[in-house]
Amino acid sequence: MIHRLQRIVQEVNRAPDIDHALVLITGSLIQDLSADACTIFLADKNEPNLLVLKACEGLNPEIIGKVKRKLDQGLVGTIAARAEAMNLLDAPRHKKFMLVPDSGEVEFPIYLGVPIIAHREVLGVISIQRAENAFNEDEEAYLTTLAAQLATSIERAESQGRFSTEQTTHMIKGVAGAPGMAIGQAMVLNRGVNLESVPDKKTTDIEGELSSFREAVRKVCEELTEQGEKMRASLPEEECALFLAYAQMLSGGSLIDDTEKSIAAGNWAPSSWRDTVEQHAYVFTQMEDRYLAERANDIRDLGLRVLRKLMLEQSLYLDFPDQTILVGDEVTATDLADVPLDCLSGIVSAHGSSSSHVAILAHALGVPAVMGVPNLPVKQLDGVKLVVDGYNGSAFINPDNSVLDEYSKYLEEEAAIEQDLLGLKNQSAVTLDQRQVTLLVNSGLMSDHTPSLRSGAEGVGLYRTEIPFQIRDRFPSEEEQYLIYKDVLDTFKGMPVVLRTLDVGGDKPLSYFPIDEANPFLGWRGVRITLDHPEIFVTQVRAMIRANVGVNNLEILLPMISGKAELVESLVLINRVRDEIEEELGETIWLPKIGAMIEVPSAVYQIEDICSMVDFVSIGTNDLTQYLLAVDRNNENVADLYSSLHPAVLKAMCQIVEGAALSTTPVSVCGELAGDPLGVMALLGMGIDSLSMSVGSLLRAKKVIMSFSHAELIEMLQRALSMSDAFMIREMYAGKLDQRGLGGLIRAGK
Repeated sequence: MIHRLQRIVQEVNRAPDIDHALVLITGSLIQDLSADACTIFLADKNEPNLLVLKACEGLNPEIIGKVKRKLDQGLVGTIAARAEAMNLLDAPRHKKFMLVPDSGEVEFPIYLGVPIIAHREVLGVISIQRAENAFNEDEEAYLTTLAAQLATSIERAESQGRFSTEQTTHMIKGVAGAPGMAIGQAMVLNRGVNLESVPDKKTTDIEGELSSFREAVRKVCEELTEQGEKMRASLPEEECALFLAYAQMLSGGSLIDDTEKSIAAGNWAPSSWRDTVEQHAYVFTQMEDRYLAERANDIRDLGLRVLRKLMLEQSLYLDFPDQTILVGDEVTATDLADVPLDCLSGIVSAHGSSSSHVAILAHALGVPAVMGVPNLPVKQLDGVKLVVDGYNGSAFINPDNSVLDEYSKYLEEEAAIEQDLLGLKNQSAVTLDQRQVTLLVNSGLMSDHTPSLRSGAEGVGLYRTEIPFQIRDRFPSEEEQYLIYKDVLDTFKGMPVVLRTLDVGGDKPLSYFPIDEANPFLGWRGVRITLDHPEIFVTQVRAMIRANVGVNNLEILLPMISGKAELVESLVLINRVRDEIEEELGETIWLPKIGAMIEVPSAVYQIEDICSMVDFVSIGTNDLTQYLLAVDRNNENVADLYSSLHPAVLKAMCQIVEGAALSTTPVSVCGELAGDPLGVMALLGMGIDSLSMSVGSLLRAKKVIMSFSHAELIEMLQRALSMSDAFMIREMYAGKLDQRGLGGLIRAGK
């Protein structure tokens, strides 16, 4: 059964559009389940409560597109409304049965129908029918399983087919990753990580593409031959033969010939190679012989080897448009680093959420981002014009003049808002009833320094030291780190600069320090790694304290603190480092303030103990929300459940503030909530008066602070804490902003 299911799903995934996909499904089901007829109804895109017959096999084909059922109407409508299967021995006798004249279905009274569901939404209904022999439990289970697996495939086929056949405006929807809007040209980067995400591109330089392809093949052939020879000393001859077999496959034959034909037809080398490899691998997967079927993996492995060489060749000639919209299955921090900052205008990613690492970096760069777009037609987007709306998480492919005019107007209005906000940069962030608020910036990029100072920031509330680690292919030395930290401390001389110790793991990997875990967010990350590797921690703290000599504005923040034991270990090492440097320099060294990030639920319940050991605490709302709500903040499937304005998160933060107040320990917030105008209102209502955010959010936050009294914000928070869900809370705060004429701070247009 599994093999048959996989075969159907693979075939559907290869289909160029929804019509081909549906024909494949109906034909396969009739064959696999010995059915006489098969029909597929899909929900109408313009009228979701209406189901339309899109495919049928075994019945009169002339009824396709003509038969429609509303929810709860007929057998199909009933299945969709109830979202459950229906297995009948005599369908015409059922009270919901509706005969379709001239369809031929009266000859097949035995009926089995199941809903197609994705993310709680009924996409359609698959039905099969027979003249005799009831459908048994195994057959019902098979059809139900297939429908569940096909839901995403059908969505993808429909989306990509519609985009490829319509050059009109096509709107896609994800989640808001970083605020702002942009109009630009899509660029798809591929580092040879996988074949599936290689974008389609046309080329006029046929000879150049052929040369790149042949050079990549030659290099892989050489490597395979060398590897085979090296392995002879330690592996049996038959194992070594695999390397030689790979090399022989690349020396000529259909793999090479078909690719070169595709290039000659005007396609660039990577997509030509992708298509050829997929076609050859597919042939093997269809074979009944399990050994031969598994050879498809060998083809794909070989394909990946050549692709990596090929993409390395291609990357030398990348030319970024002036208004680059970076598009990918999963845009990474490394991808962002590849694009010149003066060219990067927006991001659209098939995976990720509003609080994933890339979204946070986009926010820091002031670049709008749309994350977690389901069925994003990545391969077809390279070079296509896009409009990105990071406020509501949508983008427009091939925008028509009306969309371009609308967003051009929005961009003008946003520019006017930004110009108005610039007038606040030298003013203090004070509420209407004169409560002072300290506004700091989150940083981690050298390019952040000047914009941060120009925005009126009063210091750095969070410097992400992991970024210099991520852009290297090895751990930076103490001297390299010293120069980086010295630069930021000197730039903000006289202002506090909070350097967070290395916080990797989870969604922040290091290529040269791989961590392979089933659940990385609950695993080895943050201070857990650096305490297990004190040599990394000590080197970093030495660089920090050395850089602080003569400046004395350093504060050190420890991430992922879950209890007192981790604090004790960290403080012992920090004090040891201070003593060592004092001895080396022969002078007294000022010990910086030490703080703990509160982002783990256990720290919330130990807040009083933690505060007794540190100089300050900083709430990391991104991870705190993730752990309190049990929602992976990188998972677009549960993005709707993730909200730092959830009442449980707000109540936890109130508990932190109350616990810290007992020892008068300062509390700041450095998570993304601190830069959200709605979040600013909630945090000030708790009594928090130190916020750290992306530089692009600072003046917007200041505008909000100066538009309300602290007394008003306290009253709003009390209302919020009495509400049952995040949506209600967000709507309440958004309504208050609208009343003050500040809606343009959180959405497109004024």
